[in-house]
Amino acid sequence: MTASTTTATSQVRVERDGAACRITIDRADAHNTMTDAVMAALVEALQQAEAMEGVRAIVLTGAGDKTFCAGGHLKPTADGSPFALEPGRFDNPVAELFRALERCNLPIIARVNGGAFGGGLGLVCACDFAIATEGAMFGTTEARVGVFPMMILPVLMRVIPRRRLQEMCFFAQRFTAAEAQRFDIVNAVVPAGELDGAVDAMVARLAANSPVALRIGRRAISAIHDLAFGDALNLAQAILPVLSQSEDTREGMKAFAERRAPVWPGR
Repeated sequence: MTASTTTATSQVRVERDGAACRITIDRADAHNTMTDAVMAALVEALQQAEAMEGVRAIVLTGAGDKTFCAGGHLKPTADGSPFALEPGRFDNPVAELFRALERCNLPIIARVNGGAFGGGLGLVCACDFAIATEGAMFGTTEARVGVFPMMILPVLMRVIPRRRLQEMCFFAQRFTAAEAQRFDIVNAVVPAGELDGAVDAMVARLAANSPVALRIGRRAISAIHDLAFGDALNLAQAILPVLSQSEDTREGMKAFAERRAPVWPGR
């Protein structure tokens, strides 16, 4: 990958590469664990990616070739608990990050270059797509240290069937990339040397389609998922006419009639 634009915090890198923006948790020595600062930087990085002209997808990954993200950086407080309550602050940083991922206007691909545990598995499930290396391992092992993966449950439950989810959380055992694909956690599993090529191919497939359709569709899927069937249909029939007024829709219909590839205005 040759990045054309790079910005960074001390722990998160943001790199522009053609139609993609790659966001990297840059803490390989610490297994790309997430501190409060890292999660805040990821939220900011998502906003930077959305503001980049011509970017059509976000690729989220971890530095190095061993770990995608090993979850939260748990440091016990004086009372022995890793979760301090901060007076006056209701939102957990993990919740703030997941909300930012859900609100993002670009499709997000998890480039799973290694282990994804706890909050790292939550990140994978919060993305729209995921491609993993054959050697990547996954797990929600929190029960082994007396806690439970509470903050990632909402995103896990959107992706993983309930019995599989309970298996993962209650048994607290690690599982392979092949198993993650069977559980629909990842879309594809490839050899490590083919990871970037597979990710680039997915970005190209996304970039071929209307950015407006993908943006509105992404938000619609999220909203409809949590609605009763009748309410879901009502929302869908309200959104479709709005989408059909976009310049992208007009260009798509015109290109179809003229039997040519569309040139998306992105509006």
